[in-house]
Amino acid sequence: MSIREPQTEAETRVEPALDAASAATATDWVLRQLDVAKGREKHLRQQVEKLERRLLAKEKELAGLQRELRARSAMVDEIQRTLSWRVTKPLRAVRRLLARS
Repeated sequence: MSIREPQTEAETRVEPALDAASAATATDWVLRQLDVAKGREKHLRQQVEKLERRLLAKEKELAGLQRELRARSAMVDEIQRTLSWRVTKPLRAVRRLLARS
């Protein structure tokens, strides 16, 4: 174990100055990191907004495609209920059998 010699008056005055300088440097570093974090947060918020707009557009597109699918399904159902479709059903079956051969 070493015995520490008493500090001189000049050494005592320098240490608080170094501590203050270190604190100022640390504070500056923390402030720079905070600015970087704020910039990153802003960038991420912009990305979220952009993705939300794209999601909304895709949801609208999906809703339109679902409406179109329902309309087309209704048309197919309507066609399949017609007399001509029902009468020609055996002909379509024969055609499928001949196509397999």
